[in-house]
Amino acid sequence: MTQDKIVPFLTACMALFGLSMTAAGAWAAPQALAVVATDRPVQLACNGDTCSAEFTTFCLQPARFSPKPGTKYWLTEKSHITVSGTARDGRRMVLDARDALRFQSLRGHSAIQISLAPGLRKHLGLQLVSVSLAAHVTLAPEAVEGDDNPISAGELAHVVDALRPIGGIVVDRNTEAMAAARVTNNLVNLLPNHDADATATARDWGKLLLQARRGGLSPMAAHMAQNAYELCRYYSGRAVPGDMRRCMQGQHDRLMKGLNSNYWKAISTGS
Repeated sequence: MTQDKIVPFLTACMALFGLSMTAAGAWAAPQALAVVATDRPVQLACNGDTCSAEFTTFCLQPARFSPKPGTKYWLTEKSHITVSGTARDGRRMVLDARDALRFQSLRGHSAIQISLAPGLRKHLGLQLVSVSLAAHVTLAPEAVEGDDNPISAGELAHVVDALRPIGGIVVDRNTEAMAAARVTNNLVNLLPNHDADATATARDWGKLLLQARRGGLSPMAAHMAQNAYELCRYYSGRAVPGDMRRCMQGQHDRLMKGLNSNYWKAISTGS
């Protein structure tokens, strides 16, 4: 392997395993993320003034590092998210996503938390908040002081205009693994952090799977999703009681890992 290929190769490998170069004293912006379009509005779970939910993402830039948990992101200009709110007095409203939402990475490049801006729920008297993501939503990492290698405007434009559409074809529109990952993520958002009731979980899962099938979920996708659920039901019931949510998160990320690899191959072949 030639020298000009070694550095990009090593960078991509480090990104895949979530490693960083902070030990060398450098800090570079992590990769831009694609947020997969939703098949229905997703209601944010609210606790006091905090409202949030998890959403599926994948890495658009294999040559950059995977984000650490809690890395802050911002919504790029051509991305569209609809935010709908219902106040306690019944009033309905549509909020501006760029003002109303905050974004931070959860588990590398496989999932992100979308939350309501601090204080906004109380200020508007919101009872319910839901978000719908259009196709080709892209997030860029917020600028950090001391960044040795920020994402330039030209680089981001290439990501949004050229790379994100490829991801849409390879990942978002996948009718098997992606469709299965979407169902698993829907269950994750319904589960509490710990000690989920097995009966309630089974009931929620049954409803989600039935809804997905009515919406056109393919038999293979249903099979993949059911396998993920059964594995976690066994795992949380016998191996680590009360850990259903984290297990389903792991199954979701496993499904996304294969899809992200397919995307990386697609942009490598097309370059």
